[in-house]
Amino acid sequence: MTEPTNQNHIIPIQQDQRIHFLDVLRGIAILCIFMANIIYFSGLFFFSESYQDPAFFFQSDIILGFLSFMFIDGKFYSIFSLLFGIGCFIQYHKLKHQNKPFAPFFGRRMFWLLVFGLIHLIGFWLGDILTLYAILGFTIIPFINVSGKKLLILAIILILLPILNWLIISYFGINYPDILHQKSIASWKSYGYPQVEWQGKFWNDIEFELTNKNWSDFFKMNLGNSWLRLAMILEEGRIFKVFGIFLIGLWAGRKILNENILQNVKLLKKITLYSLLLGLPMSGWRAYLVFGGEQSQINSFLNTLSYALGTVPTALGYAALIALFFRKKPKVLMWLAPAGKMAFTNYILQTVFGIMFFYGIGFGWAGKFGFTMITLIAIGYFLLQVIWSTLWLNYFKYGPLEWLWRQLTYGKFLRIRKS
Repeated sequence: MTEPTNQNHIIPIQQDQRIHFLDVLRGIAILCIFMANIIYFSGLFFFSESYQDPAFFFQSDIILGFLSFMFIDGKFYSIFSLLFGIGCFIQYHKLKHQNKPFAPFFGRRMFWLLVFGLIHLIGFWLGDILTLYAILGFTIIPFINVSGKKLLILAIILILLPILNWLIISYFGINYPDILHQKSIASWKSYGYPQVEWQGKFWNDIEFELTNKNWSDFFKMNLGNSWLRLAMILEEGRIFKVFGIFLIGLWAGRKILNENILQNVKLLKKITLYSLLLGLPMSGWRAYLVFGGEQSQINSFLNTLSYALGTVPTALGYAALIALFFRKKPKVLMWLAPAGKMAFTNYILQTVFGIMFFYGIGFGWAGKFGFTMITLIAIGYFLLQVIWSTLWLNYFKYGPLEWLWRQLTYGKFLRIRKS
């Protein structure tokens, strides 16, 4: 006899209802996000050559850095954003079939994600994405039933808005994010922490932060850095871009559940071809501007333009290409699924590893490695995460943070151990 449902009893998605491809894609995304984030954890660009250890720098560093910037930077947090939108629609679809209201449930889910995100951002690392996702997650609720065509039109406009944002800040001189930048500087100054001047502007001294060995100072510096993170999000126009990708995710989620788009080979091939034909050349151009171009206003604009036109199309092309490959050879990629199922936990653990391995409050390896070494470290740690995720899920239904988030969202105890 099935348990009756009511307005106060919402059934979580069961394991046999999961779309395994999404877990695989999430696993790939969490790997590549770490490969991008470890550049900043490691302090690669913040230390002088006198501080670096020549034994850990190689000829391959420059080439690998360029290729990573071209093929990885920004693409996989974009895929993560796409997956967020897809997941949002899957939850809406499930609740609709249970005759449950979506907005209260998703509002609770985003509230607790915001709590986790603020702890991560303010307490530990300025590169946090959870806070932004949670804030934008609240605003996605009214768009859940918007037509597919309107979602895509709106998404394109939002993804291009960072170009207008650049014009407002850099061309017209209305630098509204600088208010938050100055709050960050003021916070560091109030504690007596040093700043450095770069391109005519003062910044918090990241080398000082990375080599600091005092936990109290670590938390105080990170509190100040939180304002800097918000300034960077506004300056990049990332709010517009991420929300635009959320809307594409809603569209994709609807297509996955209602039209089985993951089996539509013809459409997936078109998305792959056209997205990569636009995205990769623009991403290559952007990498050239960053690695070989001069610091100038025109190059700054071209960087913003190429980022807007290159990053999201490349991410969509990657997602469609992986879907095509997974359709033919799912077993080749399924080993990544456990890490994807525990993406929230693994994302936070990547921060823990990055801080403990590189920062002065940990082992103090910041500034010692070149690009080749930190890439190998990122891949090595991710492989350990795959192993531990696989072992954990042999005994438990959810990752530890996934379980905690679910409990807080559903407001009841959920059994974590498998029978």
